[in-house]
Formats: sequence, structure tokens, C-alpha cells
Amino acid sequence: MAAFPICRVVLYKHGIGYFEREGSVAGDSVLSLTFKQAEVSDVLKSLTVLDLDGGHVASVSYDSTKPLEQLLEEVALSIPEKESVVGLLPQIKGARVALHSGVADPVEGILLGVDTAERQYGDGIVRVVLVSILTDKGEVRSFDLHALAALQILDPVLRRDLDYYLRTQLSSKKKDARTFSFFAQGKGERRVRLSYTLGAPVWKATYRILLGEEGKPPMIQGWAVVDNTQDEDWENVQLSLIAGLPVSFIHDLYTPRYIRRPEVKVQETTGVLPPMVEDGMPESDEFSLDEMEMAPQVADYSAQARVSMAKRAVRAGAREQHSAVSSMPTQVRERKIGDLFEYQIEHPVTIRRNQSALVPIVLRAFEGRPVLLYNKATRAENPMRCVEFKNTTELTLEGGPVTVLEGGSYVGEAMLETLKPAQQRLVPYAVELSVHVLDNVNSHDDKVHRIVMRRGIMQAHYLQVRQTAYTFNNKGTAEYTIYVDHPREGREWKLFETAEPVEITENFWRFRFSLPAGKVSNIVIRQKHAFHHHFALADTSENQLALWIEQRYLDKKTEALLRQVIEIRQEAAAHEQAINTLRQEREQIHAEQKRIRENLQSLGDRTTEKDLRERFVRTLNAQEDRLEKIDAESKSETAARDKARQKIADMLGKLDYDAERSAV
Repeated sequence: MAAFPICRVVLYKHGIGYFEREGSVAGDSVLSLTFKQAEVSDVLKSLTVLDLDGGHVASVSYDSTKPLEQLLEEVALSIPEKESVVGLLPQIKGARVALHSGVADPVEGILLGVDTAERQYGDGIVRVVLVSILTDKGEVRSFDLHALAALQILDPVLRRDLDYYLRTQLSSKKKDARTFSFFAQGKGERRVRLSYTLGAPVWKATYRILLGEEGKPPMIQGWAVVDNTQDEDWENVQLSLIAGLPVSFIHDLYTPRYIRRPEVKVQETTGVLPPMVEDGMPESDEFSLDEMEMAPQVADYSAQARVSMAKRAVRAGAREQHSAVSSMPTQVRERKIGDLFEYQIEHPVTIRRNQSALVPIVLRAFEGRPVLLYNKATRAENPMRCVEFKNTTELTLEGGPVTVLEGGSYVGEAMLETLKPAQQRLVPYAVELSVHVLDNVNSHDDKVHRIVMRRGIMQAHYLQVRQTAYTFNNKGTAEYTIYVDHPREGREWKLFETAEPVEITENFWRFRFSLPAGKVSNIVIRQKHAFHHHFALADTSENQLALWIEQRYLDKKTEALLRQVIEIRQEAAAHEQAINTLRQEREQIHAEQKRIRENLQSLGDRTTEKDLRERFVRTLNAQEDRLEKIDAESKSETAARDKARQKIADMLGKLDYDAERSAV
């Protein structure tokens, strides 16, 4: 049984490690690997086994999830902790064994049992363990167990059970260890490769930026922090580091799953009496049954395991560069894998179990310079000293901490976000105390600057104006380039009478200016926000119209039209009032008629009551005449009102007015 060492490790930024093992086997061989129980599901999900030279892997077996007691129940053996051999032999009574004394030929026979006896040796009594066997000649012979050189079990089944018992006991001593056995079959010597993924610590990037080296461009030096938390050394492994975020998940393939099956109960029936068969008579017509051929359809579902292996790119020799701080060359080849980026460490790496290592991944020049960045939310009194960093290294730089060195001295620290090639970023690393900043914000709402009238609606457009004056007092002796991050409160705010920003971020306009040495510089940024109010022209009052005329929102033609609209609207209001008055009169008449009809029902045939009845009837007749006139007058007033409203709608519908005023 053999196990291959790790030859390749690929670490990802999302907590996964890819491990590859490779070695040689001859003929039929068994390879074994041990994993922690928590790792087994990942191994089952990702394990790839390849016999590279014509052989094949017949199967892969691994330890069950059964408890130790259940596993050992399958073997009718029990070896005690003390006097293990003496305790084992009575359990294999009847097995064929061979006893080796080391002097004469071994004696073969069937084990009868183990006895103890006391013998006198010198002045003391010694307890002796005797092993008794029945030889092939029918002799019963006993041997001192401790005097034997070996006791050989000849029964192959018993030997296999004993081997299983001991291996199971050993596995249980390794806490949660689970052993995988790979059965490789083939002829001759062959190479076998195993690969799988496991949860692994995330590799970390850390950088050094070197500034101020006379006659040299700025440099960036990058290191990867790699942790080996496994219980196995990484000896001369090929190490790769992947920057990116591929999809990965945990799926339990190790725990057995059981599906509840429906239970079909046995149907019990009583005995059957012999039936009485009736006599049959011949039939003139013959009946025949067509035989139906049934071809069962067999669904053949075959799952093919596909192994996706990244082809190694052609590796160009990397140009060796040297830093003023460290002379260690970068030992990395890089390549893109889709949206991922791979750092391939050129030389084999050795990291002992439960140890970590710093591995150089980049040492290259980049395009950049020291600048200042002012962001009031970060620090109100002073700007930050930054590196204007453009990633011209042609590498994807994974995010991580940065230590900045200028002229060979430490000047600050920063955090670098992940940068793709050609991306640019400002990396702040210190406060520039020689530049003091004051800002003055002036905000006001301007008057209406635009009036739009369409489809009976007037929109009055306003402007909110904000002006911010930044004062930078450069007390130093050097001229600076400064970036100013000015807050951008949503897309509705627009700049005006201001220099164009060099960048627009999610929350800021970013401007770039120069600060002369020993001088005070003023920078003014103006922005405006347009908003509007809606008015229904049909509801315009005399006072509102007078206000608009006073503020010169309207021209003469529009003013005259709106005055005419107000007059017509007043006419419509008068007609509406008349309609309401007639409706109230109708309701009063209906109420009076109801009262009169109730009184009529209570009158009798006396003379006085007849006179009163006639009086009520005359009143009802007069009210009916008035109701007819009310209906006619209501129709007339309603028609006049609707005509006035339609005229207003036609006049306002044709109105199209758009007037601009000075904004600021």
C-alpha cells in the first residue's frame, strides 16, 4: 500500500484549495489517503483519479460512517487491552494454525484452546500459558506460548477478519480520520495522478510601494501570505495563487441518505372452495384474441464524469528586477483563466505543516506619483498624501495592505483595492500637515426661471443653487497636485460655471488643481438643482393670476387668455350655483308632497274634510307645475355650465407657453 505526496497546490481567494498528487505504481496497486471527516464531502465532490499510462482505477473505497461498535459487530472477534494474545486465542478455537519454535519445523494443527498451569522454577512458582493443538496425526500437543517464536494463523478468512479488526481499531484512534483506498489495475510501471479540492485558508496579499528613488520609476513589491494548516508538509510543491471568486459550496455527500418507502401489507385470504364449472355449448362464430406485443423501454442513464483541467500556458521568462530594499527577484508567472488571474510560483515551495510562508508575487515598476487628496468627510483640516497609482504592471493586483517607502524611509500605510491592468486609483497613506483647508458653503433657492403651460397644466421651474469655496493654504516649499472630492448628492445636481471634474465617482465629483508653494489658493465649485411645482390652470384664482402677472411670469397674450378663462369660469360657477338652488327647491317640494299625501290618507267623508282634501289636491297640482319648470330650468343651466367648461377646456388645451428667465 502506497501514498503519493502533494506535488501541486492551488489556493483561491474564496477559501478553497486545489491539491494534486502524482506518483508511480507497478501492476495492481492499492493507494491510500487519509482525510478528516469534515473534508470527506469536498473530496467526494471533487476527487479526480487518472492512470496516465494505460491502466485504470477499478474503484475507490472509504471508511463508513458507522460507529466503531457497529463496525466491530461485523467481526466475531474481540481483543482485550491486556493479555491480548491470550484473550484472542480462545476466540479462534478450531482454526488451523502453525506453531513455530524457532528450532524444529513448525507444527500444524487445529487450535484446541489455551490453558494455564503453575510450574516450579527454582524457589518460585511461575504461571505458564499453554497452547494446545490437535495435529494432523491425531495427537494433542501443548506448547508454552511464551516460548514460541511465532503462532501463524493459516485460515485466510480468519486472517482477513483479524486484519479488518485491527485496521478499524487503528482508524478509530485517529479521531475523525477517514481513509480512502484507490485500487489501480494495470501492467508495468505507470504514473497515477490524484486531485481534489478542500477548504483552505485564504491567501493574503501585502505590498510595498517604493517612491523617491532618484532616476528610477516608482516600484511595487508584492508578497503572498500562504498558510499550511494541514497535517502534512508541502515538500517542493508547485504553488499557484488564484485571484478571483469562482462559485463554491458545501454539499454533504458523505452521510448516508435513506428514503422512506411505502409499505405494502401482505393480503391474507381464506381458503378457496373448488368451483363448479358449467357445461358449455358450441358457438357458430369463433372468437380470436389478438396477441399484444409489449416492448419494454429501458432507459439507460449513464453519468460520465468529466475532468476539467486547465492547460498550462507557455511560460515566458520573466525579466528579473531588483528593489532598493530587497534583492529577491519575483518568482511568478502570471496568466488569465477566464475572469480569474493566476500567479504561478516558478520554483518549488516547501511549507511545513501548521506553518506559513511569504511568497513574492510581483516586483515591477508602475506609472504613478505622489499627490494630495482632500475629502472633507475623511479629514476636514488637511488633505491626505496619496500615491496616484496606475496599474501598468500588466498583472491583476489583489487587494491588501500597503506599506509606502519614500527615499528609503517609511512614510505611511494604506489599503489597496483589487486593481485590474490599466486601472487607476488614489492610494492615501499619510496626512499632509503643511496644507491647511477651509471651506465655505453658501446655498440658496433661486426664483422661478422657467414657466411651461401645456394641456391645462402650468409648471413653474425653480433652481436651488449651492456654492462652495475651498481655501488651501500651502505652507510648504513644494508645489502640489491636489485632487478635491466634492460631494455629489444624486444625479439631479449639475455643475455650472465650474471646471470640469477629472472623474465622477458614486458619491463625489473629483477635481484636480495645482497648489503653488507658500501661497493661498481659492477654488470655487458651483452646482444647481432644478425642481418644479404644478398648477391646474382651470383652478387659477384672481390672486394667483395677479401674483404671476406681478412677477412677470406671463406675456400679454397669455395674461389676456387667462383673464378670459377666469371670467368664463365665473359664469360656469354662476350656472353651477343656479343648478344647486333648483335642486334644493326640488327636494323641498318632494318633502312637502310626501307630507300632503300622508294627510290625505287620514281624511274622511265629512264636509269639512272634503274641503281640506280639495285644498291639498290644488296644492299638489301647483307643485307638479313647478317641478316641470324646475326640470326645464335645470337642463338649461346644466347646458350653459357644460358649454362654459368646454370653452375653458378648449382655450387651455390650445395654450402652449414656454418662457425662460435668467437662472442665476
